[in-house]
Amino acid sequence: MLSTQPTGLLRALFSKRASLSLNARTLLVCLEALFVLCLCLYVILNKQIATQHEDKIERLLYDKALAIHQVNTPDTNTDTQFAPVFYHQGNLQEAQFTQHWPKACHPVSAGATSKIQQFRCENGVRLHALQTQLNPEQVQSAQVTLWAVHTAGLSMLSMPVHEAIGLALLVLTISALCSRWISHSITQPLAEITASAEHMSAGHYDWRLPDNPIPEINQLATTFNHMAKSLQERDKVIRRTAYKDQLTGLDNRAFLSLALRERTQSAREPLSIVVWGIDNLDNINEVLGHEVADKVLVKVARKAARVCRENLVIARLEGNVFCMLLPRALLEAMLKKHCIKRLLHGSLRVQNYQLDIQSHAGLAHYPEHGECPDSLMRRAEIARQLAKKTRQTCIVFEPRLEQRSANRLELVAQLRKAINEQEFCLYFQPKLNLRTNSINQAEALLRWNHPTRGVIAPGGFIELAEQTGMIKEITRLVFRQTYSIIALCTQQNIRLSLNLSALDLEDNSLVDFVSQLHEQQPDAARHMVLEITESAAMRDPEQALEILNELAAMGFQISIDDFGTGYSSLAYLKRFPVTELKIDRSLVQGADLDTDGQIILESTIEMGHIMGLLVTTEGVETQAEFDLVKKLGADYVQGFWLSKPMPFEEFKLKHLVGNHDELVPYI
Repeated sequence: MLSTQPTGLLRALFSKRASLSLNARTLLVCLEALFVLCLCLYVILNKQIATQHEDKIERLLYDKALAIHQVNTPDTNTDTQFAPVFYHQGNLQEAQFTQHWPKACHPVSAGATSKIQQFRCENGVRLHALQTQLNPEQVQSAQVTLWAVHTAGLSMLSMPVHEAIGLALLVLTISALCSRWISHSITQPLAEITASAEHMSAGHYDWRLPDNPIPEINQLATTFNHMAKSLQERDKVIRRTAYKDQLTGLDNRAFLSLALRERTQSAREPLSIVVWGIDNLDNINEVLGHEVADKVLVKVARKAARVCRENLVIARLEGNVFCMLLPRALLEAMLKKHCIKRLLHGSLRVQNYQLDIQSHAGLAHYPEHGECPDSLMRRAEIARQLAKKTRQTCIVFEPRLEQRSANRLELVAQLRKAINEQEFCLYFQPKLNLRTNSINQAEALLRWNHPTRGVIAPGGFIELAEQTGMIKEITRLVFRQTYSIIALCTQQNIRLSLNLSALDLEDNSLVDFVSQLHEQQPDAARHMVLEITESAAMRDPEQALEILNELAAMGFQISIDDFGTGYSSLAYLKRFPVTELKIDRSLVQGADLDTDGQIILESTIEMGHIMGLLVTTEGVETQAEFDLVKKLGADYVQGFWLSKPMPFEEFKLKHLVGNHDELVPYI
């Protein structure tokens, strides 16, 4: 590597290994240009002075000639006394052979009006001669020749004009070549740097600039090379980071997509991918915190690496979802050895907590289920979601599952249109008061009047509405429709129940919306019951408690729906402003034929009464079930035994404006 320190001008000139800096090169060209300028100025001034000197000599000759003619003349100029005037009585040709006439003189042209002739002699001598008559008034007067010489200096600066101009042109040519040299020494390295920058912009960081003899350019090239090397090292780190999950150390989605693409293009055997997720990770995160949840992910990743000892691709796709790419034959062998089952189920010990891991997997095969990597991953995820929903360990993708998923996506797109165009309506299912044997309550159930699919029950769209956040708008729509008919229900002393979603209990704006309706109809809240599920209340108990207390303060009654299926804390439920428990149909169905089921149902009804709550049994479908819940002391009965949900016009005809005292069970 050449030294980056600038080298002196003289040292650069006399040393082959030394290099000229840009400053030295520029200084050299400037000095040459300055020399040419000074030379030109000197030649011009010297020519002017010489011309003036010659004029003085010629005036001196005229003065001497006049003196010979005995004519009065002005005083001789002292500036030209250094030039002696020689006298010869004879003509000009004779005077040239005298001893005072310089040798090797050649005439040069003079002005047309001047009588003085000029000669150029050797050694740079200039001679001026004047031929005149001794007595001009006489016809045959004798010829007289006067001459004076002017000897120029012999230095280089007194060279002739054409030689000085030639020297100036030579120096200018050298300066131009030096300028070209400097320009080339700059533009060529800059072109190389530009080419390197273009290569670097294309992602090729292995490009290096060669050494340059100019220290400044060499320093720039060295810095550029260091930058390229740093970028190359950083690019390696970025690439390594881009394809690795920072938490678990597994490959990530980007690397999995790349591996899928490469292996499917060169596959010599069928491939499979397995997508699985830790389904209870959100609960672990909420209860124990992010640190524990992260350690769970790390341990699951290590477990996957131990179980799958073969050289497979194991990646963490996102959050709690993992994926494995492997040959089909290897997957079948792992299934036979229950390796996949051990991977999905089991317990982990994290920070003194023994945690059960709940996982479900979806499988997709190449090329049966798709040749595109994205399609394979998407279809495996569809199978995983179904396995999670149906609580199966793993499910292999089938084409019908994709159609089901496509239908769900289509419903999501149509759901917004349904909200805007008011395609929802309310159905009502009566509730029988076992104390009075009359119907004084009914549950308002939402239905979607789909233009092509007909009436869709809540199970077909409520989950989608919650996932997309549109459930909040649907809840407001239900409130508006209920408030529009509540006056008629109030006249018949019938109380209506509405269902609130888990997202509604996290929506502070719901209270403001209901408050506006409450201001318009203050008495309506006393005839309405808001039903919430255990799981919805326990997602954020403190937030739910705050919202429920504000709604209860307006006069709404609160009911716990689907009681007996959740994992709620009775201590929390006791704090809620609850007035009713609705026992889930899973505890009612078949209880008349199951002694243990009867004991559980009886204990639940008794517990509700001990807590001071009304108890409603849902899902009563047979006479035997009705007789049992009545015997066990339930307060209300709801189910198909009594009535299916019905449109508002039918409900109004039977229970609001007609004779609703007579009970006619649905058969």
